[in-house]
Amino acid sequence: MIGDRKAHRRRARRQTGETIDKRHYIHCRGGRLGGDADTAAADVDDIVTALRADTRGHLILYFHVGLVTRKAGLEIAERLTPLCLGGGHPVFYVWESGAWETIRNNLLELAEEPVFKQLLRKPLEYTINRIGGVSAARPIVPGNVDPQKVKEAVDKFFANPSKQTVPYRDLEAAAKGGAARSSAISVDEAEIQADLQSDVEFAQALAKLPDLKPSTRSALGGAVVAERRSPFSDAVDDKVSEGPGGRGIVAWFKVAMMVKDILVNVLRRHGSSRDHGLYATVVEEIVREVKLGGSGLNEWGKALQWNRMKQDTMDAFGPDENVHAGTALLARLKRAVDDSYALRRISLIGHSTGAIYIAHWLDMAKALLPPPAQFDVLLLAPAITYQRFDECLTRHQARIGHFRMFCMRDPLERDDQVWGEDGELEAQHDWRRFIYPSSLLYLVSGILESTGQGGDLKDVPDMPLLGMERFHALREIYADTDFPELKRVRAWLDAEPGRIVWSKAEGQGDGLNSGSFDHGAFDNDTDTVASLVSVLSRRF
Repeated sequence: MIGDRKAHRRRARRQTGETIDKRHYIHCRGGRLGGDADTAAADVDDIVTALRADTRGHLILYFHVGLVTRKAGLEIAERLTPLCLGGGHPVFYVWESGAWETIRNNLLELAEEPVFKQLLRKPLEYTINRIGGVSAARPIVPGNVDPQKVKEAVDKFFANPSKQTVPYRDLEAAAKGGAARSSAISVDEAEIQADLQSDVEFAQALAKLPDLKPSTRSALGGAVVAERRSPFSDAVDDKVSEGPGGRGIVAWFKVAMMVKDILVNVLRRHGSSRDHGLYATVVEEIVREVKLGGSGLNEWGKALQWNRMKQDTMDAFGPDENVHAGTALLARLKRAVDDSYALRRISLIGHSTGAIYIAHWLDMAKALLPPPAQFDVLLLAPAITYQRFDECLTRHQARIGHFRMFCMRDPLERDDQVWGEDGELEAQHDWRRFIYPSSLLYLVSGILESTGQGGDLKDVPDMPLLGMERFHALREIYADTDFPELKRVRAWLDAEPGRIVWSKAEGQGDGLNSGSFDHGAFDNDTDTVASLVSVLSRRF
């Protein structure tokens, strides 16, 4: 059933063209008009002229999920424009850059990295041996884990991941809380080094790192081994090579230190109940360790900079109203209002990272569109942090007239593979998309919004995101004293019924239904779109 619905969405996307009226979209690159972008300043003039001809005085702005292609953004606009027209004048911000494509490609590349597979296998083995638990209905006694069984589980999954269960994804740890944290304290780096040096498969993977001396490569691999050159392998090589900035000889103590850091962070997160499931947490900590190692971001880390995407949303609100896409519309709206146009209502719809775009919009609108202008805010699986949304409420709460967000329940969020909706990957049955087993929001929370390298619990990943149920529901973990911004936002969300719709929600009344089961489908889900249309069509 799920596969049939995904196939239907792909067909629908292929059938759409690029026939949308330019008065209903603003296309920008890097937040800017002109140049390679379809929209120029004169086109924004035409948009406001068309808006002023609409006596309803209701502007609907839609900010799609971040960093999709121009074609995909226009398809969203073309599909939703006819549905929104009954409520007001819709304008879609079609914004694009290459950052998300880079993030995706670099993470997918992990599946082909021999050293990544081993960095995944060994922390899985060490963690399970320390915390034990139950996996696939089988008990695992701490201190009694068979390394061969862990190896077989990982090998079986990598051989055919589309047909296999993610290894130890469902592990229910026996050692929790203080026991898991104590286990992190007692990790012995020398013990890890001795074990890694005796692990033939691990050594063979290291032998494929680039720029090793022939003697080092043969000693590790036991035969002639071809190197694997990639941003990830280069970054690992930098971390484990002997000597500062030097390459050629693998230093086993550095290898052990890297694996120890991954293991300790995984155990700490389990101890604080801030893990994302064992498999996903190990993947996150591997990426973070390689991304954040050393004195600064290496090339692999630069390829994963989530801030590049967020910068695009900020750059749309620069000072030049003929260049910066957000400022361009706001400045013209201000002139229209100053010229007695009755702009009664602005509805802001943001999907995923579109919520970040809306936060910047509200900041700029505070200066350019003074009260009584108010805004309705509708969010779809918002990828904005609680901290940023808390700031938004502090600055603009009085001007948010109506608010609603549509999000997935946590079980659906955990089961939504981040690249499962990519038609090209699905068509090719590309197994690499299974390398990270949860949704984009989990990826953002676990890696892309990570603020540090461990130590203090506030510094580890599991960044609270507005669109994730875990941060709203698990209040004993995200306590009020430790996370005051969560307390404030949750109180605001709870203060009025209907501010959150958790999918799947059916039969809840107009505007309160959602059937989306994956992050990218909220704008294509029949129930969610019907709810949006219902809210947009109301007269408040």
